[in-house]
Amino acid sequence: MTKSKLTGTIVCLICVIMTLLTFPTGVDAASETKYQNDETGYRVVIIDTIDLLTNSEERMLAEDMKPLTAYGNVVFWTTEDFTVNEIDQARLKRKELFGFDSACIFAINLNVRKLTIQSYGTINEAVNDSVARSITDNVSSYASSSDYYTCSQTAFSQILDVCEKRHISEPLKVSGYVVISLMLGLIIAISIAFSKKHNPLLEACLTQNETPYRAEGGFNGPVTSCFVESTTVHRPPASSSGGSGSGCSSCSSCSSCGGGGCGSGGSSSF
Repeated sequence: MTKSKLTGTIVCLICVIMTLLTFPTGVDAASETKYQNDETGYRVVIIDTIDLLTNSEERMLAEDMKPLTAYGNVVFWTTEDFTVNEIDQARLKRKELFGFDSACIFAINLNVRKLTIQSYGTINEAVNDSVARSITDNVSSYASSSDYYTCSQTAFSQILDVCEKRHISEPLKVSGYVVISLMLGLIIAISIAFSKKHNPLLEACLTQNETPYRAEGGFNGPVTSCFVESTTVHRPPASSSGGSGSGCSSCSSCSSCGGGGCGSGGSSSF
């Protein structure tokens, strides 16, 4: 009987150990908090899972992140976990730590070589998708040279600049404006080319090919054979769950796309 009890105890211990190994305990915001703003209650959280920063660099970075606690919780997080969507991965981590509180996370994923900024709440009002992408682009060169402290310090500094309505470099936005301008110019040029008023060849074509036509009902009027073949364009109906550029449609963690915790996010390779 004693032997049977001992065997049962050993089996229970093995089950407990296997459970702990299979479902490791995650970190929480309180245990990784480096600073908490007494006025707002927002925290600075550093979770350097893969030790990209030294202890002194972590202390310096916490000081750099403090001013952002006027707007929300601020997180620095490093990981080597594989993902097919680094923005959703950062979003899930931010929600795991702070739920629906105002927060911003800067994540470095060394496995997929991505820098990601994801925000929600008050910070998200300033750091939208394009701003997040611009900032990660601006600091990617530091990550490429393995200077992860300067990379993260500059990222948080630029996030603060945007929150305080200061200008940051956004080369991608400028490029976008150039492309839009060229497209508008092309559309205008095509419109002029096919305009009867500005294209004498088209006007001559229309005039020469006019022939009388009498409809059965008695309608008299000219018709022309100088037409461009029409094309029917099928436009699928808009998705009922469509987001506004923040990745809601692919965000498995959102309860809805009308403010279910998606926020905004952007990432860049390094």
